[in-house]
Amino acid sequence: MKRNTVVSLLLACAIQFVSLGQGAGESRISRVEKGLLPQVLVKGDPAWSIEERMRHYKVPAVSVAVFRDFRVEWARAYGLKDVETKEAATAETLFQAGSISKPAAAMVALRKVQEGKLTLDENINNRLTSWKLPDNEFTAKKKVTLGNLLSHSAGLTVHGFPGYAAGTQLPTLPQVLDGAAPANTAAVRVDLEPGTKFRYSGGGTTVAQLAVMDVEKKPYPQIAKETVLGPVGMTNSTYSQPLPEDWRRRAATGYKPDGSEVKGKIHVYPEMAAAGLWTTPTDLAKFAIEVQLSLAGKSNKVLSKESVERMVTPFASENVGMGFFLQKHGAAVYFGHGGADEGFRAVLIAHRDKGYGAVVMVNSDNGQIMEEIVRSIAREYAWEDYLPAPFEVTTVAPERLDAYVGRFRVNPDRVLTVTREQGRLYAAPTQAPKFELLPISEDTFIRRDEKAQYTFVRNAEGRADTVRIKFDGGTGEAARVGADVLVPFELLMSGKTAEALAGYRQIRKEQPQNVAVSENRLNLLGYELMGQKKLAEAIAVFKLNVEFYPQAFNTYDSLGEAYMENGEREPAIANYKKSLELNPQNANGVQMLKKLEPK
Repeated sequence: MKRNTVVSLLLACAIQFVSLGQGAGESRISRVEKGLLPQVLVKGDPAWSIEERMRHYKVPAVSVAVFRDFRVEWARAYGLKDVETKEAATAETLFQAGSISKPAAAMVALRKVQEGKLTLDENINNRLTSWKLPDNEFTAKKKVTLGNLLSHSAGLTVHGFPGYAAGTQLPTLPQVLDGAAPANTAAVRVDLEPGTKFRYSGGGTTVAQLAVMDVEKKPYPQIAKETVLGPVGMTNSTYSQPLPEDWRRRAATGYKPDGSEVKGKIHVYPEMAAAGLWTTPTDLAKFAIEVQLSLAGKSNKVLSKESVERMVTPFASENVGMGFFLQKHGAAVYFGHGGADEGFRAVLIAHRDKGYGAVVMVNSDNGQIMEEIVRSIAREYAWEDYLPAPFEVTTVAPERLDAYVGRFRVNPDRVLTVTREQGRLYAAPTQAPKFELLPISEDTFIRRDEKAQYTFVRNAEGRADTVRIKFDGGTGEAARVGADVLVPFELLMSGKTAEALAGYRQIRKEQPQNVAVSENRLNLLGYELMGQKKLAEAIAVFKLNVEFYPQAFNTYDSLGEAYMENGEREPAIANYKKSLELNPQNANGVQMLKKLEPK
């Protein structure tokens, strides 16, 4: 279907309205719908409407629930649950919650702790019967516990799961945990000493899921329904994977960033506790409210107050509890979680003590609209300390702006190019879109799309020689460089491949830990080149990654793909075989060799 047709359908689609509680008038809801706010607030900037941002991000459907005073105040859905069928989304339409599956799963596990069937501080292998987490040098002193698994401090691998296209063979949970075919992810293993560091691991949540199943001897969807979903009243929620047909008819279809449909419409997640919950914003709001009520000592449908407090109390990291992430906004503490499955995004945020919050879900990989909606809700409902004061933009003389024009090297392979256009200052980072720099003083500028500040440091002649960059998580400095000084990426783009590779080797020699030459960054760069049909350059970058990281199976896998794309069958086969030597569980390598090798 053509994109303009989809947009027309989105515009024409009727808004579906559900519960409207006391105090939630149409005017208040309308202000939320028309008050979407960017990440950086600028005084005087206009807000957006939900419909405008849905068009902007190519999001077919949005579903929202707002709760206040420990009750769902209103819920609405916008757009289409399925573009092909033109069926409108409603507040009862099911969306994939992605990683918001984890806090609900944490409540399931903590209930089993409360019942005495599991404990938080013993070796998890004591309760696992169908599979065991392999011990190694990292578990010699400390064993992995359920507390570690629920707080992402177990030292386990596998960040997340891509799911499985509808109709493909699904692995068992032990196969997922061992990275054995037909699993499409690596084995879940300990490679950090347990309890020493926070590192997000969907693999760890999957181990917790199996432990719950082993002690209960029941399917996980049944356990979750009996333990949490049923008691909380989440009647439109299930962990069933794949979805039963009667549920599937109520579920939305997932869409990619370009607005195209996910193959098979949805992905299936046998890693249910980590990513498998199908639900609605209203049901997730009920879940959050139960947590809030339990913390206030007003409800114990699932857990005692003491048990729920574990979910929102820092464990191994100051902003991570057992199931929820914690946010501090001034004097206020909020708990919540985000979610991302193929073609779906979701966010839940709730005040720890005051009984309000919101849930937003979309059937798109473009989830930026969700935070814009949350900010609109926060402003309308005056959430405590949630929104910062807006910046006030000032005016800077053109001659002063001219002093800032030029190229500034942010890191060995990234340049910030600053230009002046029609009296305004713009910046274009390497491999990123151009953005406007808005002055908040004569020397300091902000951007609308990201929390960052750029301060130009001028020399005695008044020209800026350095830009000091302040962003979430740190600061940095970028020194001015001439137009003739090209970083390796620029050399690569200008066809000077040999010089570019030499530049990367120099960075690797002098700064081996620099992100510019990390395995992941070079791998992404290779795929970017492949997407531009620059196959020779892509192959060169993938070969460089193999040179830098000869023990990483994925470097060979990517190089094999580039050779295959270029029609070079023999080197493609050789690299896929090398990838499998390093990781026999590389399911992609197995599949590619089946295609490439003669039968």
